[in-house]
Amino acid sequence: MSATPTTDPATRGDRPRSTIGALAVLTAALALLAGPIGAVAGLATALTWYGLGTPYALAAGHVVLAAAFPEGIGLETFLLVELAFVAVLLAAVVRTPTVLRDAVVVLASAIAFVGAGWIVADSRSIWIAAGTLSLLVALAAYALHRYELVSLGLVPDAVDTPPDANVDADADSPTHEQ
Repeated sequence: MSATPTTDPATRGDRPRSTIGALAVLTAALALLAGPIGAVAGLATALTWYGLGTPYALAAGHVVLAAAFPEGIGLETFLLVELAFVAVLLAAVVRTPTVLRDAVVVLASAIAFVGAGWIVADSRSIWIAAGTLSLLVALAAYALHRYELVSLGLVPDAVDTPPDANVDADADSPTHEQ
């Protein structure tokens, strides 16, 4: 065990007040919209956040959201609850070194996914809505993967290496001179 104190909030034991406040808002919103089971769902989300962190809390929160509204959820209720989830995510973004850029990405992603879900929801087919949102998530994941490869310099420039620079296609041919 190290004698030097760490500055990472996740390992130091204290939790940022902004995220705790956002989780309190989420728990209150779920309690108001779904009653006692909503309060339990909010507390489960908060406990998951405390133990595992923000991404796991968001995943667990959406799972318990499905349990809190077994007969379905209205559009207004869904938007209010998702707004509280976005607040939890933004509260976590506040601790990053690039706050503004990350906050813009979070808000743009939330608007894009909610907007696409709203547009597709008019078709009244759950399969079309689920397929469309799954496709959007897959495209976003691939775009993030490509961005990561380029930013880490793992993609060679086309100018640096021609496509056949390292391949001697006729090395096995009988007319190839050694």
